[in-house]
Amino acid sequence: MGMMLLRIALLLLVAYSGATLWMWIRQEAYLFVPKHYEVLPEFERYRWDQTVNGVRLQGWFLDKGAEKTVIYHGGNAEDLAGHCEVLFDGLNNANALLVNYRGYGESEGTPGEKEMVADCIAILDLFCHEKNVSPANIFLMGRSLGSGITVQVAAARPQIAGVILVTPYESIAAIAKFQYPWLPLDRMLRHPFLAIDHAPDLNMPALILLAESDEVIPVESGLKLGEAWGGPKEMILLPTGHNDINEHPNYFQAINRFVK
Repeated sequence: MGMMLLRIALLLLVAYSGATLWMWIRQEAYLFVPKHYEVLPEFERYRWDQTVNGVRLQGWFLDKGAEKTVIYHGGNAEDLAGHCEVLFDGLNNANALLVNYRGYGESEGTPGEKEMVADCIAILDLFCHEKNVSPANIFLMGRSLGSGITVQVAAARPQIAGVILVTPYESIAAIAKFQYPWLPLDRMLRHPFLAIDHAPDLNMPALILLAESDEVIPVESGLKLGEAWGGPKEMILLPTGHNDINEHPNYFQAINRFVK
């Protein structure tokens, strides 16, 4: 009986070690899930492809002639070609700038936290210079994974007007604990996206939109980030899931009110 228990324990240890090693090796495949969508023909005229940090990135500037612009950072499985129509129709009095992360859509390169954050900072700077726009007229909007990027860009460029965080999180480590509580992923992550570390030092206004029935990111994680925010903030809990939050009528109503 003792030998049998020992063998079972060894088998469980080997299985656990194998699962841990697999997740350590494959973590980028779980965190970054690039998609490719065909952009609707009517948005081709808005293309704003740029080379930043030596990488060619695919983008769109939805120019409505407005004074303010919302720069959108998407989720981990979001090709922004598929989000142009959503933002164009949803934003009332603001332009929108969408640029696919490296490795997403037709953008070159390989995704990674440091590289994506550096690219998004460079995009903000390039856009303001090219369009002669003050950062004080720029709002950063980050959804899901993109909320962690938005927070870091805001920390690097605190002159912006404000941030909009949709289904945000305190850190990817916290999400990893939620999704895989039996694995020590929080100590293995190469891309931790520690938004919570920056939040207390940020003083610009924040609109935080949370999904009440979020099945991907625990709503408690977004609330924790919001509570830590150093500047004025408005937190709104919508009765939706993670992926359909933008379909709720109060979603763009809140965003347009905040930007105005």
